[in-house]
Amino acid sequence: MKEAKQAILFANTLWFIVNFKLALIEDLNLNNYEITILHLRKGGVVNKNDLNKLKKKSIKIITFYDYCKSILFSKRVSFPNKKSNSILMSFTIGPLFLSILPIFNKYKRFATLEGLGRLFASRAIHFRIMKRIVEIFYRYLLFKIYSAVFVLNYTDYAYLLEHKLIIISKLFIIPGTGIDSKKFNPTNLNNERRKINILNSNNELNKDNLFITYIGRISAEKGFYRFIAAILYLINDNSNKKYKFRIVSPNSDIDNLDSDMRGYLISNGIKLSYYTEDPFEFYVSSLIIVIPTLYAEGLSRVALEAGLLGVPIASVSNRGITALFMDGILGEYTLDKDPYGISKIIQKIYANYSNYCYLSPKVFDCLSAKYDNNTSSNVVLSTINKILQKDLLRKK
Repeated sequence: MKEAKQAILFANTLWFIVNFKLALIEDLNLNNYEITILHLRKGGVVNKNDLNKLKKKSIKIITFYDYCKSILFSKRVSFPNKKSNSILMSFTIGPLFLSILPIFNKYKRFATLEGLGRLFASRAIHFRIMKRIVEIFYRYLLFKIYSAVFVLNYTDYAYLLEHKLIIISKLFIIPGTGIDSKKFNPTNLNNERRKINILNSNNELNKDNLFITYIGRISAEKGFYRFIAAILYLINDNSNKKYKFRIVSPNSDIDNLDSDMRGYLISNGIKLSYYTEDPFEFYVSSLIIVIPTLYAEGLSRVALEAGLLGVPIASVSNRGITALFMDGILGEYTLDKDPYGISKIIQKIYANYSNYCYLSPKVFDCLSAKYDNNTSSNVVLSTINKILQKDLLRKK
């Protein structure tokens, strides 16, 4: 009897899979894979509607700990070395390392590096030491264990080749984690803004009711404190009293702010908002999205969402983000990572906002064709299918 095709998606958090891999799961389902979602922990706020959709499709969702228990305490424990037509897709460094365990021996392994992260970008001594250790493991894993590796930008692609962590025939670039362009588009943005009277019948924005918004974790690597310093400069500039600032972060990050920082932000009129299941509302009420991240992100999800909506971005130059600006997203980026550099581009966008508030249909179509979630999942699956087909022909 022919063995059923199985696909395991293994990530640090369930939140990551539900938020970023639904299109990939849909395509795997259409390709008749039995799908298991494996995660180390729940993570952030998970969209309940999306989670229910997965459960209705009989997709198995289980923690790594429970998965290991179910195998080790089963009546037939075996770790075959022969590879089947089943696949394991690992995301982020933890699952990448855990995927070498014998319980996954029968799977063809594929890795997606969602960004080389703070470990590879930090200049701190302990991170630099850890980076060398991780590179040794990567070299073994990517050469010996994994059939293919996907990265989200050309800088990460070059880095892996320069440091001889992988051979070029195993390395592929995908256009980000994918965005639902049917939802994230200028038409939907404008419709929502009209509903709350931010955009009038002449397509004129009421800038005074919009925020300059930071969306992300409250951490140094994300550039949070540089954002604070940058907007403090603008607040103290008497000519810029119309600016409104907002921080959108996970509940735990905001709740764990010390009382001194919280009081300081509130006293300066900076609004604190919990990140929700659906961040669309934050873009609707944003004048500019600020992305001051300092570590090596693969391709910022916030930049993709804001970019396809046509909300201008003020960003520090970072691997994938630079490519987005080349593709036509609105806004400015700076090579200056100091707070003044961020303040300067915020001022520039604000003062010349008419140059940054219209995303042409041509540019949107280009962005959608390149970064839509279907495009991303199609690239991944077509690559995997070609590799599986080659292996099948080799066996014959």
